Amino acid sequence: MAADSSARILIVDEIASDREELARALDAEGFRVVQAESASEAVRQIWEGSFLVVFISSILGGTDPLGLADQLRQMAPEIETVIHSKSDDRSRLVRKAIEIRDGVIAA
Repeated sequence: MAADSSARILIVDEIASDREELARALDAEGFRVVQAESASEAVRQIWEGSFLVVFISSILGGTDPLGLADQLRQMAPEIETVIHSKSDDRSRLVRKAIEIRDGVIAA
């Protein structure tokens, strides 16, 4: 079966355990997850492929998360960017991704 690029999600977070926790939850819902540990890696991933949603950690060393979200939207306006914090409920983030994928909320 061909990969569905519309179900690809990018997670940008410097903390590997936080990335992996969210990635596992999204993977369990059928998303193809790509992880980036820095803003520069996220930009490279956007150039290399298409994504439905980009989850950006609210804390990125040396990078303004809002600035990164703006940059990614300029590169690929169709992508929904979500800035989240460590305290955000993972299940809520997964539900948001499902709603975007299923067209429940506008991307």
